Amino acid sequence: MNSEVFLELKNLFEFFLLGFVIAIIFDFFRAYRKFKRPTDIEVLIQDIIFFFITTIIVIFGIINILDSNIRLYIFIAVFSGIGIYLSIISKYVIKIYNRFFEVIDRIIEFIFTPFYLFKQIIIFIFKKIHKICKICCKKFLYMLILIKRGIRSINLKKFNNIKNKKNKKNKKKAKNKKTKKRKK
Repeated sequence: MNSEVFLELKNLFEFFLLGFVIAIIFDFFRAYRKFKRPTDIEVLIQDIIFFFITTIIVIFGIINILDSNIRLYIFIAVFSGIGIYLSIISKYVIKIYNRFFEVIDRIIEFIFTPFYLFKQIIIFIFKKIHKICKICCKKFLYMLILIKRGIRSINLKKFNNIKNKKNKKNKKKAKNKKTKKRKK
C-alpha cells in the first residue's frame, strides 16, 4: 500500500515539475514578446507553437510517467506547478530571459554591423548617382523643352502662308496659261 501511495506522490510531483517546465516555456514566449514586440500574426504563430509544445510535453508525461493512464490529479498538479512558478519564480526568470535576449541582440548586431554599413554605403552611392542623373536628366529635358519651344516658335502659319502664296501664284500662272491658250 505504501509503495502505491509513494508511486502516486512521485507521479504527482513529476507532473508538478512538468507544470514548471510549461511555465518556463510560457515565460520564454512572454519575455520574447516584451523584447521584440511582434505583430499579431507572429503572436498567433507563437501561440500555436506554444500550444503544440505544451501538448507534446503533457502527452509525453502521460505516456511515459503514467503508462497512458489519465488521472484528474495530473492536471491539478500541472496547473499547481504553473501557478506556483508564475507567482514565485517567474519575475526572476523573465529578468534572465530579458538579459539573454539583450545579449543575443548585441551578438547579432555585432555580426551584422559590417553588412549594415556596407548597405548604407551602397545606398549613399546610389543616392549620389541618382542625384547626378537627376541633374543631368533635368539639363537634357531642359534642352528638349528648348528645342520643342524653338520648333513651336517657328510660325507655321507664315510658312503655310508662303507655301499657299506660291501655290496661288502657280495656280494663277496655270490659269493664265489656260486662258491664253483659249484665246489663241
